Amino acid sequence: MRRAIRLLLRQEGWSKGDISIVLTDDEQIRSLNRTYRGKDEPTDVLSFSLREASAQETQVDLSTLEDEPPLGEVYISVPTALRQAQAGGRTLEEEVVFLAVHGVLHLLGYEDETQEGYEQMYRRGWAVVQATQPGRDTV
Repeated sequence: MRRAIRLLLRQEGWSKGDISIVLTDDEQIRSLNRTYRGKDEPTDVLSFSLREASAQETQVDLSTLEDEPPLGEVYISVPTALRQAQAGGRTLEEEVVFLAVHGVLHLLGYEDETQEGYEQMYRRGWAVVQATQPGRDTV
């Protein structure tokens, strides 16, 4: 997972920052989803930015950041990831890495509320996962 996140951040021009990845269960992620998104159901991944940003800001301005700013937290429901991995014919590790990358993309300002945004994030996420598979020398 670390390789994939480092690769993504490097591709985005990001050389500093702190991201926490929290592996959790459906109950906790459902509670977070209900509290912060108004959706009373479990989800696969939630991202929480730890930096103040205006509603119009879509990309991170690296020049305004401190040496090691906290970028955010990414919560991943392992049971949901396992169900998705099984349904998609993937390993749990691949699914969790994809969800971590997806969450970090949100922290960097990407959105998936539109079909175009969703497709961009989906393609980008799996490209990073594939690039960091064992045997590849990318990081």
